[in-house]
Amino acid sequence: MNQTTAIAVAPVVIAAGGLGTRVGGWSQYLPKELRPVRGRPGLAHIVDEAGATGAERAVVVHHPYYTPLVPWTRRVLAPGALARYQLLARQPVEEPRPADRVRVDFIPQRGQYADVTSVLEGAEHLRAGDVYVVFADNVDATHTALPLLASATTPGVPAVLGTPFDVEAASHYGVIVCAGTGPVQTMVGLVEKPSRAEAARLVEEYGAGALRLVQGRMRITPDLLGYLDTAARDAAAEPKLSLAVAAYARAHRVHVVTTTQPMIDLGLAGGEP
Repeated sequence: MNQTTAIAVAPVVIAAGGLGTRVGGWSQYLPKELRPVRGRPGLAHIVDEAGATGAERAVVVHHPYYTPLVPWTRRVLAPGALARYQLLARQPVEEPRPADRVRVDFIPQRGQYADVTSVLEGAEHLRAGDVYVVFADNVDATHTALPLLASATTPGVPAVLGTPFDVEAASHYGVIVCAGTGPVQTMVGLVEKPSRAEAARLVEEYGAGALRLVQGRMRITPDLLGYLDTAARDAAAEPKLSLAVAAYARAHRVHVVTTTQPMIDLGLAGGEP
């Protein structure tokens, strides 16, 4: 009789180690990942997105300043929390969401915030093979971005999510230079937040079809994780995660998956997105 071995879905590191300084004074009181999106904290949408991949574990790497808020956040994101609240509030109980099967841990980031460190500490906590990384201030309210990245690419191969190139928006993003055609391309370079003139030069050199704007989702493999650990230890200043992945891509395959789903940046100042 043939037997098959179930392959566990990679767990998710949710990088939330910043202090939200881009959003102004209210980040002193509330981390930006709890900012509401369509009536729910952005972090709740990200946990739903993790659940939509089939993941059963996630870890939020948060800034130590927000540690006093963790018990409440853990309670409201726990499996069955919404149903318990609706019973207390005498409201109709909704069907369980995908997030109801995700166990979410919270760990404070050690030391000064840096995104590579967030990934390393989250992966160390999970002790898995591949891990997915989602940045907590980059919300997809449809919960489809991470499942797309997971389904379109091969486990064991690093992958990043991008959106179609927009020369006007490029100065706010890393711009991936891609090779190949079709729904999955290969990273060959990255330019971090180019000026308007530099973005126009990239279009002239490569064509807009070969350019993507980095979004806050990646698959990190054990080999890439080891590379990031070495890069963080050897550099005088820790490299930005996207630039470290681009450096890795010079000698290794890194897939690029494109989504047209708009993302919500919780780091922007103002009211509810």
